[in-house]
Amino acid sequence: MRHRQILDKLAARGLVQALDEELARWVREQMAYPVSSYAELERAVIPPILVRWRCLLDADDASPATKHVAWVALATLLHKYGFRDDAITSMALAAVDELNRHVVLSDAFERQSPAVKSLLRSTPAPLTRRPRLPRNVTFLRPGDVLSIELSGRFHAAYVRDLHGINEFPVIEFYTGTFAQPPTPAQLESRDAARGHGRARFGVVGMTCLPDPAGQVRAIAAQHRQAPHGADPLPGRGLWQLTDILNLQRDLRRLFGGADR
Repeated sequence: MRHRQILDKLAARGLVQALDEELARWVREQMAYPVSSYAELERAVIPPILVRWRCLLDADDASPATKHVAWVALATLLHKYGFRDDAITSMALAAVDELNRHVVLSDAFERQSPAVKSLLRSTPAPLTRRPRLPRNVTFLRPGDVLSIELSGRFHAAYVRDLHGINEFPVIEFYTGTFAQPPTPAQLESRDAARGHGRARFGVVGMTCLPDPAGQVRAIAAQHRQAPHGADPLPGRGLWQLTDILNLQRDLRRLFGGADR
């Protein structure tokens, strides 16, 4: 049983592709830094991925079948890139049983479930080279307004521009955090989270809406009112380059984890 065979049988092409590309980009970045062991690399890779995808895995509005598929996809793709987490593997093994119990996938998946479980339980082979970098592309458009979830809190951002030929969006965060995705009315005449462009980020890997991970949601389209705030100061840069996983770190720095 190969990883691709398992992933194909999950019948969730968009989710699998998004997660696969995120892991490839993230693992590639982490492998560029010196580490003392593969276990240290594993500790750098898994937590940010899990935080982002828990927006789907813990969502009240996601179906159990979707969550089960996501757990299996996550464990399988981590294994493909040379990593294994006991808690994730346990959830994936239970998810295989639930998918079969509710006859969600094909008969072939059920017949090959023992082989699926055997692969997930096995020790993965560590990568010997950095993964290939996925193509940068986004389907967002200037004027889109987004809600971005992090650890149960929601942040609002405005798509100011696109970099390159639809490579990635340049967004700016509104001030404040919310207990649920904010409405356009709540953002009316709201300031930027920081002045002089310091809340603007070019986010590589912010590709699709709806976001397969459930972390990024659309609030409005073709919105005319960007966050209020002074333009960047000369020589300070127009925006900060980041990616969909490092954005979690950027949000903590920007908002400090406090309600505002």
